Amino acid sequence: MKILQILPSLDDGGVERGTVDSNRIYVASGHESWVISAGGKRVAEIETDGGKHLTLDVKSKNPLTAFPRAMALRRAIRSIRPDIIHFRSRVPGWLTLWANAASDLKLPVISTMHGLNHPCFYSSVMVRADRVICVSSAGLAFVQANYPWVNAQKLQIIPRGVDIDTFSSEKLDHAWMEEFCNHYQLHRKFVATVVGRVSALKGIDTLVRAAALLKTQLPELTILVVGGPQKNQEHVLDDLHTLAKELDVHDRVHFTGSQRKIPEIAALSSVVCSCNTKKPESFGRTVAEALAMNTPVVAAKHGGVLDIIREGIDGFFFEPGNAEALADALLKIKNTEFGDLRSHIVEHFTAECLAEKTLAIYSNVLEHRTSSALT
Repeated sequence: MKILQILPSLDDGGVERGTVDSNRIYVASGHESWVISAGGKRVAEIETDGGKHLTLDVKSKNPLTAFPRAMALRRAIRSIRPDIIHFRSRVPGWLTLWANAASDLKLPVISTMHGLNHPCFYSSVMVRADRVICVSSAGLAFVQANYPWVNAQKLQIIPRGVDIDTFSSEKLDHAWMEEFCNHYQLHRKFVATVVGRVSALKGIDTLVRAAALLKTQLPELTILVVGGPQKNQEHVLDDLHTLAKELDVHDRVHFTGSQRKIPEIAALSSVVCSCNTKKPESFGRTVAEALAMNTPVVAAKHGGVLDIIREGIDGFFFEPGNAEALADALLKIKNTEFGDLRSHIVEHFTAECLAEKTLAIYSNVLEHRTSSALT
């Protein structure tokens, strides 16, 4: 099978990691894997793992250039001639639908709803594919509530997967971990970490406020904010610095910027936090990755994390935006002995499992196309 995945870029983020993981597994399974994006630092991984990458501008939201970019994508699809196209974001989705509308193409198209974006015509492209993959029960409910015209048979839940070979205690760079802990003075600290691009939706301010509430009860608490600011939201990072100073916790809140050693950071953390406020995580990859490293988690009680976390077993929930509830959850983590957290992830949330189920959808769609053509 020749598979084409299309996404905006290949830098940091869960969509990017999922694409890289899928590419690796598709190639290892004997398929020909192509990826189209605007480029990025993870292109090398696609090619090292045996996939092929083509750089096109499928990221810009400028409507004035949309038509020529769709035509460029059409030419690329004609050249590659994939058996199936899988787009993973809204701009690539619209460009794919326009490009694929040519009479000599009309190839089967799959989409994955990676985010619970505001329902509108622009966002509806994510449900205009032959099959729509939702990454959680929350994602499926979101589609059914906001796009009731979508045929339920087109929808399927496939959780995002963790690369358990990478997120393994056996692969840790202990020298790097020691250097990192020394740099941020993390030894003998209770380290609460949030991983991801810094944006207003991530609720990191709730964690900073919780740190202020715990200055007396949990004086060893140290916050790690791991990730750079999302584009056009640099002010959010500035606001967080200001808030930490105003609450007098700037000495216990560290902004590390983007990091590549995420397994090591998860392993050295006492707890990993998911604090999204108004817009929940569609899945919660960083939560699953933390559990794969046997690190407990706390998460805002909504969205895809509800499919992952077992209350009191893997960690604890708190009401979104409630700093006092988050502070209480952190204290519970500090005072709870946890068992084997990794096995739950290995059983239900691996990248291999995701890729296997996705390949099954590809095959099903192709078989349906073939049988329809014969009748």
